[in-house]
Amino acid sequence: MSRQVRTQMPQTQKKDKKSKSKGKKFDKNACLLMFVLIFSGILIFLLLTASDNKKLNSTLNETFDFAKTRIERYENYNTNDQVKSLVRLMDKTTELSRVIAQEDNLSEEMLDEYANEQRLTGILVLDQNQKVTEQTAKDGDTMLLWQKLIESDYVCDIAKHPQKTYTTRLRNEGKLYDFAAVARQDAAGIVITYMQKEEVSELNGDLTMKSLFADFPFEMNGSIVICDDDKVVSTNKQELLSSSVEESKSLYKNEFKAGGNGIVCLHSKAGNWYGRKEKIKDYDAYIFFPESQVYITRNIVCVMYVLLALLLFALYWVSRNRTEKRSILQDQKRLRVINALGHAYSSISLVNIKTEKIEIVKSSRNMKPDQKGDILSKAHLEELIQQVITEPFQEKYREFIDMSTVAQRLEERETLSFTAQTVEGRWLTIIIVPQGYDKTGKLSTVLVANRDVTEEKEREIDRDKNLRNALAAAEHANRAKTAFLNNMSHDIRTPMNAIIGFTALATTHIGNTELVLDYLKKIHTSSQHLLSLINDVLDMSRIESGSVRIEYTTVHLPDILHDLRTIIQGSVHSKQQDLYIDTQDVIHEDIITDKLRLTQVLLNICSNAVKFTPVGGMINIRVSEKPCRRDGYITVVFSVKDNGIGMSREFRKHVFDSFSREHTVTENGIGGTGLGMAITKNIVDMMGGTIQVESETGKGTEFTIMLECETSGETVKREPVPELKGARALVVDDDAQTCMSVSRMLREIEMTADWTTSGKEAVLRAKEAYEQNQEFKVYIIDWLMPDMNGIETVRRIRMVVGAEYPIIILTAYDWSDVEQEAREAGVTAFVSKPLFLSELREVLMSQAQRELLKNEKQKAQAENRKSYAGKKVLLVEDNELNREIATAIMKEIGLEVDTAEDGTDAVNIMSSAEGRKYDLIFMDIQMPKMDGYTATREIRTLNNHKCANIPIIAMTANAFEEDRKKAVKAGMNGHIAKPISADVILENLDQIFEG
Repeated sequence: MSRQVRTQMPQTQKKDKKSKSKGKKFDKNACLLMFVLIFSGILIFLLLTASDNKKLNSTLNETFDFAKTRIERYENYNTNDQVKSLVRLMDKTTELSRVIAQEDNLSEEMLDEYANEQRLTGILVLDQNQKVTEQTAKDGDTMLLWQKLIESDYVCDIAKHPQKTYTTRLRNEGKLYDFAAVARQDAAGIVITYMQKEEVSELNGDLTMKSLFADFPFEMNGSIVICDDDKVVSTNKQELLSSSVEESKSLYKNEFKAGGNGIVCLHSKAGNWYGRKEKIKDYDAYIFFPESQVYITRNIVCVMYVLLALLLFALYWVSRNRTEKRSILQDQKRLRVINALGHAYSSISLVNIKTEKIEIVKSSRNMKPDQKGDILSKAHLEELIQQVITEPFQEKYREFIDMSTVAQRLEERETLSFTAQTVEGRWLTIIIVPQGYDKTGKLSTVLVANRDVTEEKEREIDRDKNLRNALAAAEHANRAKTAFLNNMSHDIRTPMNAIIGFTALATTHIGNTELVLDYLKKIHTSSQHLLSLINDVLDMSRIESGSVRIEYTTVHLPDILHDLRTIIQGSVHSKQQDLYIDTQDVIHEDIITDKLRLTQVLLNICSNAVKFTPVGGMINIRVSEKPCRRDGYITVVFSVKDNGIGMSREFRKHVFDSFSREHTVTENGIGGTGLGMAITKNIVDMMGGTIQVESETGKGTEFTIMLECETSGETVKREPVPELKGARALVVDDDAQTCMSVSRMLREIEMTADWTTSGKEAVLRAKEAYEQNQEFKVYIIDWLMPDMNGIETVRRIRMVVGAEYPIIILTAYDWSDVEQEAREAGVTAFVSKPLFLSELREVLMSQAQRELLKNEKQKAQAENRKSYAGKKVLLVEDNELNREIATAIMKEIGLEVDTAEDGTDAVNIMSSAEGRKYDLIFMDIQMPKMDGYTATREIRTLNNHKCANIPIIAMTANAFEEDRKKAVKAGMNGHIAKPISADVILENLDQIFEG
């Protein structure tokens, strides 16, 4: 490193010269600092003096205002006291005149008594000639005292004008009197009273001028003097009281003159005072403050400033010495940095940024022998760049080492760095560090060093890649979450639309019990589906992971299809679409499958069909039964076909992928997330079925689902209806497939079926059969047909055949709005599409047969349902509404219910003797004081064996599988997810009491 040391020596010599030049400049800097400090001190002194003068004027104004208020209060006080005293005396005199008028004989004793009661000094009663007729006085005969006043015009005028009165206060022989005169009421004359008043004295609690400012503390220890003519009448300095102004002047050396700012400076023996004089009413007011208080702020600040100036000057000396030491240390540090860089970096160069002369401090292994000298030319540098740096980084590398811009770039940061890849695939980091400065302080030389950072760069690339992947995953998850929520909003609105619509219809037809009951069943169906959607939202993660369990139960296929129609009916009607639902060869109507998942699959597909089919389009739903190779199983085929916008061939390959949506869908503004079909495919796979799609852009789509389902062992009764065995029936529907399906069902129950797709043709055939005495015994007619609707067809057939034979309307829509019109036209009954054999057979029965069948079903259900009447249960629920609903449902199935509002109440009840009467506890989980889990654990520790082992069923909105496990772990025997139903409660009771 000897080369490096040689390079640094000139820089050190330059710094020594700088130090000497700084020493020469010291005197100028010190003088400049001293001048600034002195000038600032004078300026601060003047500004603070002006500020204190301003503050003094403000304080004087406030004090004079205060003095004015006190003097005005004093005068108002004396005036009010005199008025009140005279008014009271006048009232007493008027009352005396009235008393005299009431008394028949006026005596001196009566006057004495009245004077004593009213605390009067004396009373005079005058006749019309102002002669005293009666008098009383505590100080003897006072006629001479008041003679002049009685003879005055004011008193004489009262005799002439009795309505007048006269009062006054006067001083006589050093005494103060209040005087009052009024006219006599018993005769012509005057009644006079007078009262001696005490002199105003502060000993009596009176407000006096002398006490007005006595010992009053003023701001800044000020003095106030109030003078009346030449005499001091009030002051807060007791030594000045009652002295004359001339006597006070002797205390001051100079005459009383105000300065330019209106402030008077008095030079007294005790020091300087500042203030002024003002006139307040008839008094001269003087207010002055001592100099020590007036300029206390200026004096304190100036003292502090002097100390601060001395401190700054001392700091200047210390800073100068430290700067010199720091400069030496920086030179030493720079040498150490170069030494350290020599170990860490493979190549180090010292570059003069003005001449661009490059001095090599440490050579790189990439340099050729002729490039390893002390000086590296620009040509050799360019050759080195081309040999070492890969082409994509060469141009940026040249910009980085461009010495013409280095100084400017280093103004914003301490060092510059750049990373580039070599031709060997390695990574190099190049740094530029400031090294030397010229006399003007501008950067002159820099160190350029580079080192191999391949391992660090590769780790950085890996981290960056991982971060990008994580960011992409997070963004994808965020988009998926948003899309999923939007999609669920649409899916939730579908059953909500049915619930709201049927609620409105039930309100409209509230008097029709049978119709309202039907609406309530449909509302219940939609509500159950809505609940299932909410459960799916909460269970989405398990759906995607394939951990959702398929719960197999006996399912009635007609219920599935009718529920599906009820849910989507509102959306179909709002888009004025045609909905066709039919069955084909369905023999086993009761199968074993997961009703909830099957409904979800069909609803996903049907909702998409409605959504992607334009207004006025057609949707066809068909369910058919096919044989299966497995014994006890059948293949159920569900087909959903529409004539909507369809799908392209490319998109059909991805239709079951998560979040997949075709661009035409987004262009048309149709909402959705692309999750529905992925979930559908997942569920179908878990149920062991298959799903296929056929579609063509602009023509429509058809989904076909095939499920192998175990049969329940019961088949539809095929016995004929006795009254209709062998009878002819006419099926009228514009869909030929529906006609053939219904005709096959009729033949299954041994009836002869004909069909037609035209309402007009149906009327002609009915007329022809009637005329040939081969009339149809049953008519099954579709409601909506293109040439003639079902009601008009019924009306015309009734005109031919009369009212004898039943005519049944077959429809996939809600018929409540046209029921009355249809009944009037001759319709016997309505039946919903899709039509199953069991439903067809039931609608063809007579009323008595239907009632018998209904009773048999109810009897069978009652036999299957165990009776728990008389069982005593404790319901623990903190929500009042939930408690009321649960109590009503439990009482409906025969349970006797007591309630508790919190887990603590339940524990207390079970700890007492009362707890032994209960057979079971329904326990809510989330409660304010004690949750259901804690309450269960407490109950399990009770000493009484029956109470400690009582069955406990969790009844909560926590519906996840882990919530069930948590309930079991806490010691519970069952788990019911809200909202509850009687069937679910009975299932749990069966498991507990039969198990």
